[in-house]
Amino acid sequence: MTQSTVPADPEQYVRAEVRHRTGVITLDRPKALNALTAKMYRDLLECLWVWSDDDSVDQVLIHASASRAFCAGGDIRQVRQAVLDGEIERGMGAFTDEYTLNNLIAGYPKPYIALMEGYTMGGGMGLSVHGSHRIVTENTVMAMPECVIGFFPDIGASWFLPRMSLLGRGPSLAVARWMGLGGQRISGADAVAVGLADVLVPSERLDRFRELAISDGVEAAISEFAATAADGLPDTSLAEAWDQIEQVYGADSLPEVLAAAGEELAGASPSSLVRTWELLDAGAAASSVTECLERELAFARATISAPDFSEGVRCALIDKEDSPQWSPATVEEVDVAAIKAVLGASEPLRERP
Repeated sequence: MTQSTVPADPEQYVRAEVRHRTGVITLDRPKALNALTAKMYRDLLECLWVWSDDDSVDQVLIHASASRAFCAGGDIRQVRQAVLDGEIERGMGAFTDEYTLNNLIAGYPKPYIALMEGYTMGGGMGLSVHGSHRIVTENTVMAMPECVIGFFPDIGASWFLPRMSLLGRGPSLAVARWMGLGGQRISGADAVAVGLADVLVPSERLDRFRELAISDGVEAAISEFAATAADGLPDTSLAEAWDQIEQVYGADSLPEVLAAAGEELAGASPSSLVRTWELLDAGAAASSVTECLERELAFARATISAPDFSEGVRCALIDKEDSPQWSPATVEEVDVAAIKAVLGASEPLRERP
């Protein structure tokens, strides 16, 4: 028997149902690559809160209705419009809901299974990387590209990026900087190798994996359909580049990294680069994902109020240009002290109603 938990609505991009004691969430905004709206955050929060206490639900599985993208991020244009309308709190409400959702997933009391087929970027990583069972395919593309739109890697990235590591090697802040500052893309195999995902399932098996996970549980599906050496596992190019990345991004200062990285960081907002540098340093020393999310929420308020955010979103997502006019124009001109001052601030996540 299927039990609907979200009412039918033509603008309803989150579909939820309970099947075989599995809460199944389908992201269904394929034309927008499942970019998350403010309403989608609220719907997801409400659904997960309800299921967390529902004895008829043993686990949660989230996936997308189309294979091109699990979720390519948040619909940041809505936040920009709120800022332009002088309604900062409306824009901040979306971030508060999103980060509360990320924190809920990170501590969810039941197995939380994310099928990360296709583009999984920004907010899409927030819906998946914090979960207990993170499934990728050879078509998965992960990235945190926020610096090119005048923002910064958020959704708890200051927690999980500094904790990426290869087998036999400790976490690398340099690799975190490479991914966070430059918005570099990594594959599903890379994600498994560095701990941002748990299992790779070949894409032709993913539908069967999903159905078996729903009916028999996630461990049964992993045992049956996860890729093995006999399948010819994809190469992990990130592992091959690890030492070179550490050499370039392991420098003591951001200007040194900029000089060594060259075109890899061209086009990013200088203010965003400084914010990201400071956040990753703080995140590496943090004691919890909640601490990181509350700090990122304070950074979000400061960032959307600054000129680069509106300019970056306009250029990249609205007018689709490639020549943002950043202010200030160089890292040397950025008020680093003002950005560091925000490191000591935090904003509370939303309480469960």
